[in-house]
Amino acid sequence: MIKICYFTSKTSTDVRVFEKECTSLVKAGYEVYLVSPNAKEEIRNGVHIVGFPFDKEGLFHRIFSLPKLLYKKAVSINADVYHFNDPACLHYGTKLKRKGKKVIFDSFEDHPSLLFEKKSIPYPILYLLSKIYSAFEYYKCKKFDGIISCYHWTQERLEKACKKNELVFNFPILAENITKFEENRQPSICYAGLFSRMWKIENIVQSLAELGDVRFNLAGHGDKSYIEMLKNMEGWQKVNYIGQVKREDVHDKIYSKSLIGMVLLDYIPLCKGNVGNLSNNKFFEYMMAGLPIVCTDFILWKEIVDGSSCGICVNPNNVNEIVNAIKYLTDNPDIAKQMGENGRKIIEEKYNWSVEEKKLIELYRSILN
Repeated sequence: MIKICYFTSKTSTDVRVFEKECTSLVKAGYEVYLVSPNAKEEIRNGVHIVGFPFDKEGLFHRIFSLPKLLYKKAVSINADVYHFNDPACLHYGTKLKRKGKKVIFDSFEDHPSLLFEKKSIPYPILYLLSKIYSAFEYYKCKKFDGIISCYHWTQERLEKACKKNELVFNFPILAENITKFEENRQPSICYAGLFSRMWKIENIVQSLAELGDVRFNLAGHGDKSYIEMLKNMEGWQKVNYIGQVKREDVHDKIYSKSLIGMVLLDYIPLCKGNVGNLSNNKFFEYMMAGLPIVCTDFILWKEIVDGSSCGICVNPNNVNEIVNAIKYLTDNPDIAKQMGENGRKIIEEKYNWSVEEKKLIELYRSILN
């Protein structure tokens, strides 16, 4: 049996790494090992979890100390294929190639674009760092057997470096839960996830002041100062804030009690302005739950939303547009219900992990055959 080793700085419970990629590879008949810092050694979903102690903090240790330890533990497994997603491990990917191993780089983020989110650093320096990293990444990827990309432009940038470059999106695993639109339910919107200015939660809270009896079911975690700022806003009195919720409880505690999913991602560098991307799982999770969505008017999102009539696209920085979208859906529950059903249907047909799983397995087979 072919042995695969996936090594990562992420936790051994990471949804994409463990529940999707590693579990799918086990289902495809491979012997899979997952190396992760501080992980409990066990076999879960058929995946051999391998951990090692790591308690150092700071960027230096994350870039230099942790990759070295990941590599040492991964090498000890003596796998046939090595799969990793940390850019700090690119150097060790080439070391594995020199040992005669098959190597796959899984680019979770478009790192040259991600650098531009460091607003505390002057733009000229960020531009230079982005160019340097792009050249380094391209040079390293030329030596690998396969690349997995999550963004269209990552794949385009690296397709000449490695011919076997597959675009595998982080679409949700299909769940049976579907939110039911009960006639007597209070008009409500929801958001569950990271509290950050890039998700424009303050604009959602601000819109509540103009929305009558609409409630906001809010769960998640993030910067404490940002949360305190939200609590001081006029609309906060209409917020049902329940703090951080376990992922498996989000549907029952948030989605099933809401009528609309809010996914107002700002025009961040990782979205190339108004282009957007298909790697933000929240966008698809709301639809999977049967909720109509009010989302950012990214080109890529608008194609899906308008094409399937599953929500309303708005400028995330325009509170009036947000207010009008929410008001339209709460005033027209039949239309909202149909949009929710439309969204669920397109997830079942196209935007789910079972579709992406096939692309992952096919990439492996093409590398190993």
